[in-house]
Amino acid sequence: MVFAVFFPFVAAIVVWMLGRNSVVYENASSDKKVMNIPAYIMIIISACEIIALMFMFFNHYINMAMLSKLSIGGVGGMSLNFCFTGFRAVFAILTAIAWFITFLFSKEYMENDVNVIRYDFYNLATLGATMAIFFAADFFTLFFFFEIMSFTSFVWVAHRQTREAEYAAGTYLGIAVAGGLAILMGLFLVYSTLGTLMFGEISTQAYNYIYSSKQSPVMLFVAAGCMFAGFGAKASAFPVHVWLPQSYTEAPAPATALLSAILSKTGVFGILLVTMEVLPADENWAMFILIIGVVTMVLGGIKGVLCDNLKTTIAYSSMSQIGFILVGVGMQGLLNHLMYSHIINKASADTEEINEAFNLAVNGTLLHMVNHSIVKLILFMIAGVVFMNVGSYELNKVRGFGRKKIFIMVSFLLAAAGVGGVPLLNGYISKTLLHESIVEYTKLIGEFEIPMTAFTPDLLKVIEYLFLFSGGLTIAYMTKLFVVLFVEKNADEKVQAEYDLQKRYISQSSKIAIGLCAAVIPFIGILPHLTADNIARYGYDIVPLYMKYIEKTVHYFSITNLSGAMISIIAGAIVYFILVRVWMLRKTEMGYVDPFPKWMNMEKYVYRALFYKAVPFILGIISRILDSIVDTIVVILRKTVYSDRALPYELPEGNYVIHKLGITMERINMLYCVLAKKEYKPKNYEHRMALKNTEIFEDAKIIERSLSFGLFMFCLGLALTMIYLLMVN
Repeated sequence: MVFAVFFPFVAAIVVWMLGRNSVVYENASSDKKVMNIPAYIMIIISACEIIALMFMFFNHYINMAMLSKLSIGGVGGMSLNFCFTGFRAVFAILTAIAWFITFLFSKEYMENDVNVIRYDFYNLATLGATMAIFFAADFFTLFFFFEIMSFTSFVWVAHRQTREAEYAAGTYLGIAVAGGLAILMGLFLVYSTLGTLMFGEISTQAYNYIYSSKQSPVMLFVAAGCMFAGFGAKASAFPVHVWLPQSYTEAPAPATALLSAILSKTGVFGILLVTMEVLPADENWAMFILIIGVVTMVLGGIKGVLCDNLKTTIAYSSMSQIGFILVGVGMQGLLNHLMYSHIINKASADTEEINEAFNLAVNGTLLHMVNHSIVKLILFMIAGVVFMNVGSYELNKVRGFGRKKIFIMVSFLLAAAGVGGVPLLNGYISKTLLHESIVEYTKLIGEFEIPMTAFTPDLLKVIEYLFLFSGGLTIAYMTKLFVVLFVEKNADEKVQAEYDLQKRYISQSSKIAIGLCAAVIPFIGILPHLTADNIARYGYDIVPLYMKYIEKTVHYFSITNLSGAMISIIAGAIVYFILVRVWMLRKTEMGYVDPFPKWMNMEKYVYRALFYKAVPFILGIISRILDSIVDTIVVILRKTVYSDRALPYELPEGNYVIHKLGITMERINMLYCVLAKKEYKPKNYEHRMALKNTEIFEDAKIIERSLSFGLFMFCLGLALTMIYLLMVN
C-alpha cells in the first residue's frame, strides 16, 4: 500500500528531473521525429502501479480480510491513516487502469504538444493523490490528499494556457479552494462534536450522539452541509457543478477522461462517507442527497441534449450520470434509516426485505460508478481523436467525421448505448439495480408503518418516473452525437470528402486504449452474474455493520426490468425528435444551434457576479461603515478624554525630547569649556539633532512604504507564529 500511494509521487519527481532538460517535445513545431521516451516511461509507471495493486487484490481476495493498515504520524498535528478494503480496492484498481489507458492514448494525443513534462509531472502527482484518497482511513487523510489532487489537476485545465483555458482554470481553482475550505470547516465541526475523524469510529459516535444521548444533530448537519459543498463540487453535483462544462472542454482529452472517469468519483466517495459516517441512518440528509441527485440527473441530461458542442455534451452527460449515482447514495441512506428505525422500534417483521433493497442500492451505486468510468474513458478519448483530426468540438464542424471509420463507430456505439442503459450492455445492469432500489423502497414504506417526514409512495413514484425520463435523456443526447458523427454528412462537401478519404486517423496505441475499454462493456452486460455481481460482492464493505450482503440472484432480463429500459428508450426517441430534430435544427442553414440563452450561464452570471461583484460591494459598504464608526469614536475621544493641551510655547524645530537633550548637551559643553579654561563656542546641538531626526524619520518612511519591508515583516510574523505553535505543541 505504501508503494501504491507514494510510488507515483516519487515517479513524478524522477520524470521531472529526467525530462526537464530533454529536447523531446520542447519544440512542438519541430519537424524532427524524436522517439517518444516520456510516453513509454509513463506507460511503464502506470503498469507497475497496476501490478502492485493486483498483487494486493489477490492477497486480499484469498484471505477475505483486512490486508493492511498504515499510519504515518506527525502530519499537521495528526496522522495519515490508510487501509485496504474491497470497496477501496475496486476503485484503486480502476484508477490505475484508467491512468494506464489514458497514458496509452496520450502517446499520440500529446505527441506535438508543449510542456508535456510538466503535464506528466502533475498527472503522476494526481494519480498518487487519488490513490491516497481511495485508501484513506479517516477524513483528515482524505482531505489532505483531496486538496493535493485539486491543485495538481488544476494544471490539467490550465495546460493549453489560452485565454479560455485560463478562465476555466480560474473557475475550477476558485471552486476547489472554496470547497476545500468548506470541507475543512466540516472536519472541525465533526471533530469537536464526535471527537474523532476515523471511519467506523465516526459512525459509532454519531449513533450514540444522536440516538443514545438524544443530542441535537444540528452541528452534524452543518458539518455535512459544508463537506457536501466541497465533495459535491468535485463530483459535479448541482448547484456546485458550474466549473464542469468549460473545464472539461478546455482540458486535454486524456485529462478530461480522468476528470470524468475517476476524479468525479472521489467527490462521490466523500459524499458517500458523509452519508454513511457523519449522519448514518438520518432520513433528512438522505432525502437531501436524493433530491440533489434527481436535480443533477435531470438538469445534466437536458443540458446535454441541447448542447451544440461534442465535448461539452459528454461533460454534461457526466454530470447527469453522477446524478444517477447520487440517487443511489440517497437510496442507501433512506434504506439505512428504514432498517435502523425497524431495529430500534423492535418491529417483529422480517428485516430481510429491507436488507435486500439496501443491497440493490449499494450494488447499483458501486457498479454505476465503475460503468460510468469505463464509458467516459471511451467517449472522451474518441472526442480527442475527433479534435486531433478536425481541430474543433463544434457539432457543425465535426459532422460526418466518422461515417467510414468503423472502429470508432463501433466503440462509440457501445459506449453510448452502454451509458444509455440499453440491455446486454454494462449501464443497463447498474441502472436496473438503482431503479429496483427505488421500486422496492416504495413498496417497503407502504408495508412498515414508520413515520416519514416528506416522502410518500406518490412522491417516490414521481422520482422513479424522473429516473426513467433521465435515462431517456441519455439515449437522446447520445443518439444526437452518434448521428452527427457517423450518420449525417458535413454541410461542406469538400470537408466531407476529406473526412471520407482519411485512412490513418488514429494510432495503434490509441486503438488499443479505446478497444480495451470497449470490450468490457458487452462482457459485463451479457454476463452480469459472472462480472457485475462478483464486483459488487467484493466491494460490499463500506456499509453499516448491521447490514449484511445477501446472496440473491437478480433477474436482470426479466420482463419487469426490461420494461424499465424500454420506457427510457422510447422516451429518449421522443425527446430526440422534438428537442434535437425540431428545436435545435429549426434553422437548417445554421445547423445545430444551442437554444439556451447566454444569460442562463450560472457560472458567469450567478457565481462570478456574486463572488466577484456583489460580495466585494457589500463588504466594501460594511468596511466603510466600520471605518466611519472608528473615526467618529476617535474624534469624540480626542475632544473629551484625550483632548489636546496647549503648549506653553511652540518649538521652532524638533520635538520636546530633542529640545531638552540639546539644551543638556549644550550646558555640558559649556561646563567642559569652563573647567578646561577654553573659549566657549555654542555647538547648536538642538539644531543638529533636529536635522538628524528629520533625516532618520524620512528614511524610515521610505523603507516602511517599500515592498521588501512588507515582505520582511510578513516573514517575521510568520516565523513568530511558527515559533509560538512549536512552543504550544
